[in-house]
Amino acid sequence: MPHDLSAFSQSYAQARSQFLAAASAAGLAVQSLAHPLPGRDCEALDVALAGSPTATKLLVISSAVHGVEGNCGSGVQVHSLRHTDWFAGRWPDAQRGDDVAVLYLHAVNPWGFSHGRRVMHENVDLNRNFVDFDQPLPLNAGYRSVHDLLLPAQWPPSPAHEAGVAQFIATQGMPAVQAAVSSGQYEFADGLFYGGHAPTWSHLALRQVLREHTRHTRQLA
Repeated sequence: MPHDLSAFSQSYAQARSQFLAAASAAGLAVQSLAHPLPGRDCEALDVALAGSPTATKLLVISSAVHGVEGNCGSGVQVHSLRHTDWFAGRWPDAQRGDDVAVLYLHAVNPWGFSHGRRVMHENVDLNRNFVDFDQPLPLNAGYRSVHDLLLPAQWPPSPAHEAGVAQFIATQGMPAVQAAVSSGQYEFADGLFYGGHAPTWSHLALRQVLREHTRHTRQLA
């Protein structure tokens, strides 16, 4: 597949415009779920299905679960929609009797994409939000000990604070610190990799879309 760098955008607004145009040119209808806090770019989760809605094999191509990564994912989606050879011939066509469809999810976290943030509007790291909230939430005791070091009271941090961080790393070891931070946590709403206390808007919107488009699905990729 030849490279098409023009498929990659510099902003959410440009990315959305390119995706909607590419889907339209490919003859696909787009379903848009508007974000509850729309900004100047009218952020939304845009959904397009290529192939039969009753196909039993479904390939899902998504972008921007982490908003700041949306530029890359959107470019891949737009490029594939524009690439006539791949779109029309490389993947199976339901009209030819092949039981495959492709579902495009453009900007699962549209707020984060628009604002250049990994997280959602409530500081939730979306991929850590898919837990059973009817059960006790995972406890990350390691993060509890490092939270205050990660969020200093003043910025830039004072020399005393930086010395405390260095001492903590020297005592605990960098692997332990990295594990505490990157494992996710559900205790500090203002902290890093926060998973939330309830399903977020993007979580619920994604479930709504998948319920609608996977009723006939037996194989999902």
